[in-house]
Amino acid sequence: MKNSESKTEMAKSIGEVSAALFELRDAFVELSLSLKDWQFENDRGRRTQTENTVQHLLEQIMSARDPSS
Repeated sequence: MKNSESKTEMAKSIGEVSAALFELRDAFVELSLSLKDWQFENDRGRRTQTENTVQHLLEQIMSARDPSS
């Protein structure tokens, strides 16, 4: 009977460890998605800044080429 109880406890422990590992995996997936979102937001900010800089430089070039300015 002791052997049967030991197997039952071991199965229960394995189930708990398995559940904890699944929760850990889910947390890592959520972290990964959050980091991807954060990376996208940072890239978008830099892209907007670059677009503004390019637009400003183009305006300077065009005004320097325009004899009426």
